[in-house]
Amino acid sequence: EIFDFIEKYPILRPANYPDSVPGRGFLTVEVKGKKVLVINLMGRVFMDCLDIPFERFDAIVEKEEADVVIVDFHAEATSEKQAFAFYVDGRASAVFGTHTHVQTADERILEKGTFYITDVGMCGAVNSVIGMEAEQSLNRIRLGIPQRFKVPEKPPLIQFCGVEIEIGESGKVESFKRIFEVYERLEDGSYIRREKTRARSQV
Repeated sequence: EIFDFIEKYPILRPANYPDSVPGRGFLTVEVKGKKVLVINLMGRVFMDCLDIPFERFDAIVEKEEADVVIVDFHAEATSEKQAFAFYVDGRASAVFGTHTHVQTADERILEKGTFYITDVGMCGAVNSVIGMEAEQSLNRIRLGIPQRFKVPEKPPLIQFCGVEIEIGESGKVESFKRIFEVYERLEDGSYIRREKTRARSQV
């Protein structure tokens, strides 16, 4: 379905997919007079065998002029995410790991100035298996039976994960904040944010 509109909106697919695949793997936007290059790349460990993301990054940053470079590195293996971050350290402003759905607590700035986190985390139901209903996931993992995954409807608790960064004139991240918030569903269907202590201790 996404192929019907992927070319019309600023949506990214992995840049190391074959060039014939619909969509684009990077884009440049202007923010406060600065050119911000956003790149999406997919890892290869335990994933589909795509072009080498390290080399594709090199090709993009060599061609595109930018003041800030942000990378969404979508990969399964923690080791591959970390290796990529060290490879681009000093050339990318930030590397955000994605895919595993579980937020990590290793956010930091590397030696040459690149901000890095292994996984930003997901937005979705708290009491779920990486955002999907637990029953289907249990049957697939425990019994080996193929299942159609379902997103929980009207979950009592949802979580919002993310990272807030502030980038200076140099194009480097000067401050950062990892975000993990839990929201509780009210009777009218709206959600209200729980206090941090309660969100961590009673979910």
